[in-house]
Amino acid sequence: MKRSVIILVAVLLAVTLAVGGSVAMAKPPHPEKPPHSGEGNQLIPRPNGFPAGPHFNLNIHGKKLGYECNNTSGGGSIFVDEYGNATIEYVTNKKSSVTNLTVLDPCAVNNGTAKVQIPYEADGYFVFGRILGKPNHGKNGTASSVILYPNVVTQACNDTENNTDFGNWTSCDLALGFILHNQVYLPENNETYERFDPGVTKGKGKSKATNITRLFTYTGWVVHPDLDIWPVGDPDGVINVSDIPVDDYDGNTTTLPNRDYNNDGLIDEVDVEDWLTDMKVSNPPMAWYYDGVWIFNIADLVVTEQGLVNDGTKLLQIRFYPKGETTFD
Repeated sequence: MKRSVIILVAVLLAVTLAVGGSVAMAKPPHPEKPPHSGEGNQLIPRPNGFPAGPHFNLNIHGKKLGYECNNTSGGGSIFVDEYGNATIEYVTNKKSSVTNLTVLDPCAVNNGTAKVQIPYEADGYFVFGRILGKPNHGKNGTASSVILYPNVVTQACNDTENNTDFGNWTSCDLALGFILHNQVYLPENNETYERFDPGVTKGKGKSKATNITRLFTYTGWVVHPDLDIWPVGDPDGVINVSDIPVDDYDGNTTTLPNRDYNNDGLIDEVDVEDWLTDMKVSNPPMAWYYDGVWIFNIADLVVTEQGLVNDGTKLLQIRFYPKGETTFD
């Protein structure tokens, strides 16, 4: 039996990627062994900006208007419009036997949504990306670009009944919470990817990868659904001051009683924060707070959505490196 949790989402900023240069072909996505010096698996520095270690590749291809996408699952490539919006839906199931990054639906063209399953990793992943491929703005010197938005949790659930089928699930029901915090992650140097410097490389250079792990992190509360008590008999999936219990509330009235939890004379989000903080240390705990954790570790099964805006980019490569097996030069 699936068990949903209520997610209180943090607000993050987007990352802008820019590119210009010659065509670079993508290799088939699969976990790759780290480079070595010829003797054993001794790691050597990588000039492309990626860390060293095994990883999974996700290749995002920009396609011209009218591209007919085959939605057969498998592989590690998804397809978006060369110009326009798209959504990438990621899913991780802790109990799944999936060991390779697998595209469940590759088609995000026509402002659509592609779906990708990432193997569960207890410590999470480092995520790096870079733009490859031919620019599409002609000779006017304007670089192609991609805007990647942070992941937002859309579904999350726990297998409280030890369901034998749970490991095959790639979605579940979820009551979403409201935005409780406004932690903002500021991108360094605007996180702009430069494919090459035309004055130096004459179009033949390659951009270095940039760490975009924070777009896959979560800061905020995860709340047990039993705390969602309002409206009475028909909980709305939102945790706010309406759900704070009071001593004289019998659960049968339709009138909202006073919920000044901290007795400061105000009923606001501070009351919610103080209440959830107490619920965090209750027995058993009914609320959990996370600060910058790998977003897919907040429940047994987590589904997120990441917005993407493409402005002429042919290929964006994203790599997922298991943290326990990754070396930085």
